Parts: sequence; C-alpha cells; structure tokens
Amino acid sequence: MCHCYGFSPEHYPARPPYYAGRYKFQKHFFPIIEDLKAQGEEYECAKAIDSLPEVKYWIRNLVRRDHASFWLPLAHNRFYPDFVCELTDGRMLVVEYKGEAYASNDDSAEKRAVGELWAKSSQGRCLFIMAVEQDNQGRDVRQQIQDLV
Repeated sequence: MCHCYGFSPEHYPARPPYYAGRYKFQKHFFPIIEDLKAQGEEYECAKAIDSLPEVKYWIRNLVRRDHASFWLPLAHNRFYPDFVCELTDGRMLVVEYKGEAYASNDDSAEKRAVGELWAKSSQGRCLFIMAVEQDNQGRDVRQQIQDLV
C-alpha cells in the first residue's frame, strides 16, 4: 500500500513566512504557500512543477507537522520531501529538490533510497524524484520531472 498524502482544505496549518513573490502559482492546492522564497532553486523547482500539464495540484510540504505533512521514515528520524503533487491521472508525485552541494551527501543518499523504495512498493501509484538544477544528462528540473511522469 502506498503511504500517500490526502489533499484536504483543512489540512495545511501553515505558519509564516509565507510566499510573497510576484509569480502567481496556478496549481498550489492552498491559497498560501509556507516557506517558499520568491527566488532561488526551490522557487524555480516550484515554478517547474506548477507549469507541468500532468500536475493537477501540488503543495509545498510542511515540515514536522505530522498530522498535515507527508513524510517517509529514515533510520533515525523522518524525511519531509519539499513538494507533494497529485497528477491528473491520479498518481502521486513527491519531489525532493537538492542543490548541488547536497545532492550527493550521505543524508541525500538515504533519502533517495527511501523515496525510491516507497515509490517502487506503490505498484506504480506513486513516483519519487530527487531533482537537481541540472542532472548528468543535461536535463533541467522540469525535464527531469516530465521524463519521470
């Protein structure tokens, strides 16, 4: 069984800081977005997710609010991926964005392994990606996600 996130209007107990940028996200499930700066790599990842026709809606995942967050178990704590999406075909996509300095450290390796195992055990209902600005195939974040879905 796939451990999934339930998109529910009452389940986003966001706290400041809220996103206050000029770009208007069209597919974020809630009217506010917690902890997303108006520039930078995670912002660009959120814009890429928002632009994909396969994405029905998405959220900026909340950290350590287990009743409202999506998380996966790690050896010594929990992993709260950056973005959780519902695709138009009903599948779930979880995106963890990693800057180049963090993409290959031990923490990221454990998170990647757990995310991939979670997706594999879902029998195709859930997808996981650890996205980077540009991967070793030269794909940007949008291309990485689009190739997966």
